[in-house]
Amino acid sequence: MSEIGKVYIPNIEVFFMKKINEITIVALFSALCAVLEISPLKIATQWGMKIDLVAVPILMAFFLFGFRVALETSIVMFFALSIISPAGFIGATMKWMATVPMFIVPTLLSMKPSEVKNQKLLAALGVLMSTIALIVLFGILFLLLKNKEIISHFLVAISCIAFYFSFWILTRNYEFRDTKIFENVYFVLTALILAIIVRGITTTVVNYYFAIPVFFGISTEEAFQWIPWYVIMGLNAIQSIVDAGSAWILVFKTGISRSLTG
Repeated sequence: MSEIGKVYIPNIEVFFMKKINEITIVALFSALCAVLEISPLKIATQWGMKIDLVAVPILMAFFLFGFRVALETSIVMFFALSIISPAGFIGATMKWMATVPMFIVPTLLSMKPSEVKNQKLLAALGVLMSTIALIVLFGILFLLLKNKEIISHFLVAISCIAFYFSFWILTRNYEFRDTKIFENVYFVLTALILAIIVRGITTTVVNYYFAIPVFFGISTEEAFQWIPWYVIMGLNAIQSIVDAGSAWILVFKTGISRSLTG
């Protein structure tokens, strides 16, 4: 066997073993999401929103295995909920959009400048795009709340797409070196507060402009009159605390983290 063969074949074996392990982990946590979706462990509200535990496995996967596994699990969850959830595609979309900031924000906070030094242009583009998109979404929400002014739905859609796409740009080549950073309560609380703010802005805008009008067949103006903005933000804040708090306790206070990482 040539020297190339001696080096190349073991690397292929290691690569495939890692991929198989990753697929197994994603399948396991995605299945837990599906089970929790059909379980009675939820509190329904009069506005069609509910407090549940569906996203807890995603954040558990994040605390244990990092960003990529959490993202892949959330994508599989999206397709699963589109099929099994009574809210269908709309509900699955909103659950995905609401959950992503919960692991994107702490990922960005945990990144060090040295880890993006080889992709400075992409990092700068991602920061610029996410900042502009978030400012636009906040401005849209501000105008809606203060002046009840309805902005172009196209602008809202483009802003949301740009916002979430910018996070992908920032984290596309990033891998955690050590997930033990999430054992730090102060770091987790800081990340949680920022994630709640980001989640609150994006989900409130998307609910008023798309989710509620499409699901209930009413206009944005009627949606705004039907459910106050602080209810949407408040329910999302509660759901964020339930998701992050439950996942953190299960991972770091039951010994799961130590048993998996040694």
